[in-house]
Amino acid sequence: MTSAATPKGARRRSRLIEAAGELLLEGGFDAVRHRAVAERAQLPLASTTYYFGSLDDLMAEAAANLCAHDETAVSARCNALPRRHRGSTATAGALADVFVGSDTTLQRLSARYEMIALAARHPLLRDVVAARGQSLAFHHCEVLVKSHRVADPVHIAQLIGIEDGAIVGALAQTAVRPIDAVRDALLDVVDVLAPRE
Repeated sequence: MTSAATPKGARRRSRLIEAAGELLLEGGFDAVRHRAVAERAQLPLASTTYYFGSLDDLMAEAAANLCAHDETAVSARCNALPRRHRGSTATAGALADVFVGSDTTLQRLSARYEMIALAARHPLLRDVVAARGQSLAFHHCEVLVKSHRVADPVHIAQLIGIEDGAIVGALAQTAVRPIDAVRDALLDVVDVLAPRE
């Protein structure tokens, strides 16, 4: 693998990462192939192996890029959340709004969970998933603090697990919106896992 040491090389590498991310969103990780990425980026096929040591390297970079976009959106929603005392319904709604978002596409949510599942087989994805998990835990803490709720790390991990399960379940059903599934799943547990201060 040759690093992208020049501005032109950095731009080409970035185009390849963006192209791989688009393919990942459209068709999952199976859609990320050297030829498809090169064609989407409008670059020679050899550029994929010039800038990346393997297809796994390219997929991990694409996944990290998608996570960065997702985390930017989560952070913006978290920062926009006003600080106030929230009851269980409002807290469940705030968590769903921040971590799912009404504008998050099903493609992005599917990619998020496909990445988690594939991390067991692709070691390079493990670091991406772990970093995303740390970011999510931090933002959960922020939402709970802004809601005047106890933000215990163990309970935050449990909240995230409940949210993940609700989203995956909703992705399998056309009649249920993931944001609503998360809100409903959290409603009965939020006072236990994140009690009022």
